Amino acid sequence: MKKIYLLKHTDPSYAATTDFIQADPHNVSDGPNCLACGGPIGMFRWAPPLRAELETWGKRFGDMAFGPGESILISERFKDLWLKSGLIGLEGFEPVEIVKVVRRGKRFKDAPPAYFRVVAQRSQAALDFVASGMQWVEPPSPPCDVCREGGIKKGWERIVLEEEPRENICTVRGFGEVLVDEHFKRFVEENGLLNCPLVPAEEAAHWF
Repeated sequence: MKKIYLLKHTDPSYAATTDFIQADPHNVSDGPNCLACGGPIGMFRWAPPLRAELETWGKRFGDMAFGPGESILISERFKDLWLKSGLIGLEGFEPVEIVKVVRRGKRFKDAPPAYFRVVAQRSQAALDFVASGMQWVEPPSPPCDVCREGGIKKGWERIVLEEEPRENICTVRGFGEVLVDEHFKRFVEENGLLNCPLVPAEEAAHWF
C-alpha cells in the first residue's frame, strides 16, 4: 500500500503558515447525503461569492491556506503545477477574492498571491476504526457501513485504511481529515510548495 500522510492544518511555527476565514456575509450550501442511510456526509459547503480574510504567522504566504470547513485555498502557482502533474483528488479551482490580510508574524510587505478554493474528493477507501485505535465519546447509532458517518469521536492513535485510495489527496469513509499519498508528498517537495505540512499516518494520533 502507498505511504499515507495526514495533511495537518497550520502550525504557527511554520515559516509560511497561512490561515483563512470566510469574509462576512458568506453563503453555505448543503453537502451530499449518503445514498444508503440518507444522512449528511461531511460539512456544509462554502458557496459563492468566495471572499476571504487571510491570516499569516510567518514571513511568506503559503501555497496552501487552511480554514473552517472542507475548503482549502491554493495559490495560483500550486494550481498551475497541479493541473500539469497528472495527480488526482482535488476539485473546484474557483477564484477567491482576498479582502483583508492580518499579519501576525513578521510583517512582510508582499501582496498575497491569487488564491483558488479546492475541496479534497471523498474516496471509496475507508478508515479501519479498530486498527486506527479509534475511541468514541458516542459511537454512531445506527452505524452505516457505507458512509460510516455519525457519532462523536474521542480520538485515534494512528491512521490505518482498509484499502489503498485511488486519489492522491482525499478524505475517506468514516474520516473527514484530509489524507495524501507519497506522490502528493513528492509533488510538494519537488516544487518547493509552502505550508503543506504532512504527518506520517502511523504518527498522526489526535485526541479532542
